[in-house]
Amino acid sequence: MPARVFISCGQANDEERGVAADLEKWFRSEGFDPYVAVQVQTIGDLNAGIIGALKASDYYLFVNFPRETVVAQDKGWRRGSLYSHQELAIAYALGFEHFLVVNHKHVKHEGVQEFIVSNVPEFERAGDVLPLVAEAVGTARWTPLYSRHLSLDPLRWADPVTYGDHAGRRRQKTLHGDVRNNRSDRAAYHVVAHLNEVIDLNANQHLDHGDRMLLKASGFLGYEHTIWPTSSCPFDLLAVSVDNPTLIFLNSSLDLIPRTPIIQVPGVYELGYRFIAEEYPLLERRVRLDHTGDIATINAHFI
Repeated sequence: MPARVFISCGQANDEERGVAADLEKWFRSEGFDPYVAVQVQTIGDLNAGIIGALKASDYYLFVNFPRETVVAQDKGWRRGSLYSHQELAIAYALGFEHFLVVNHKHVKHEGVQEFIVSNVPEFERAGDVLPLVAEAVGTARWTPLYSRHLSLDPLRWADPVTYGDHAGRRRQKTLHGDVRNNRSDRAAYHVVAHLNEVIDLNANQHLDHGDRMLLKASGFLGYEHTIWPTSSCPFDLLAVSVDNPTLIFLNSSLDLIPRTPIIQVPGVYELGYRFIAEEYPLLERRVRLDHTGDIATINAHFI
């Protein structure tokens, strides 16, 4: 999943809408998932759209176009976009660590913006915005691979062990997925995982694997983790039988005895996993399993 960039940019006229469209197109060409905020009129729209998109985003871009002149105490200045400033305040409250502020040279720094240090030069013409943003993104080293929420470290195999649970004991080689909490300001509570689907790529068909229950939280007596800020915890994604390596099992909470294998025939499979945490966006990752039937050569990697 590419990193989502929330683009908070005034769209009061065709010129501003053109800048927003150019930014969206450029970010997409660089491999990001851009979201352009649109003006909303109700609290319902704000909650359903803007706040939800902000919570799911990884980077935040604030482009502050000028609005009308404000006169007070014989002095005048141009204020910025009210809607963009509202979004900036919400983003700040949500704890964004990576954001860029691009301000028009005639707009006064007000509200939350007044307390944010920005090294991006101010712009005067609409055509200046995209080059400034492109340079700033490069300088800040933004990458489509980044997530401020949950992510997965590279897959890893554990050595064969004897595993026991409510369904019995068996010798197995386990594939672990390390879920990382990239937030530095909050823990991820009630983190759970499950296998959502299995596709037999050789036969080009979905398999009814029969087990969408919670996967084992590795090294822990349970099926969920609390992941502290900037930390990771593993889940058992699947297990290969040592006694019969053609059989692939799940270490799950499914109350079924004996445990039934989800895959029984060597081949190439695609597995879709979901990872869910309280107040975190859903994380979905797909794994290609090259099932050779040989415990020494079986291989798995993200796709």
